[in-house]
Amino acid sequence: MGQAAPLKGVYFRSVEYRYMDPADVLSGAGTRAHGGRFAAVGIRAVYLSATDSGASKEITARKARLGGAAQISIDKYPRVVYAVAVNLKRALDLSALGSSQAGEAVRLACLNKADLTPSMELSRELEAEGIQTLLFPSVVGGDDNLVVYRANCGRRTLTLRNEQQVIDQAKRIAAKHK
Repeated sequence: MGQAAPLKGVYFRSVEYRYMDPADVLSGAGTRAHGGRFAAVGIRAVYLSATDSGASKEITARKARLGGAAQISIDKYPRVVYAVAVNLKRALDLSALGSSQAGEAVRLACLNKADLTPSMELSRELEAEGIQTLLFPSVVGGDDNLVVYRANCGRRTLTLRNEQQVIDQAKRIAAKHK
C-alpha cells in the first residue's frame, strides 16, 4: 500500500446503450451488484482501459466468461465509449507486486482467467486501505486496465470528457430509427 502514487490521464469505458446515461456511467452500481476482477460483489467500482479497443476486448471477454461463449462481437455490439479523465492520488500498479516471490504469487493468482476469487479478495483489502485505483494488465491481451474504487474517490476524480458527443451520437441514432 505504501507504493500508492498519483495517476492522471485519459482512459476509456465501453458501455451498452442501455447503460449509457452520463449521470450513471461512473457510479459503479453494476459492479456493486455483480462484481468482477478486482471488485467483489458489494464494491462500487468502475473499469477503464487505456484504449477504446482495449475496453471493447474486455467487454467481449466478460460476456464470454458469463455466458460460456461470446454473446457479442465487437463489430456488431451496440456500445458507447466514454473518454474518462482520471485524477487520482492513491493508485497502485499490480506489476509492482512481482518484486517478491509472495507478491508474484498474488499477482499471478489475481490474473487467473478461470478464477476471480483471489482478485476479489484483494479488492476488499485495497478498498479498505483507501486505494483509489489498481492498474492491471488485461488478461485477454492488449492494454492495461484500471479498476477505480468509487468509495475512495471524490466527485472530481473521474470526469467524462466526451459526454456531449455521446449525447449527440445517441440523438442521431434515435432519429435514424424513428
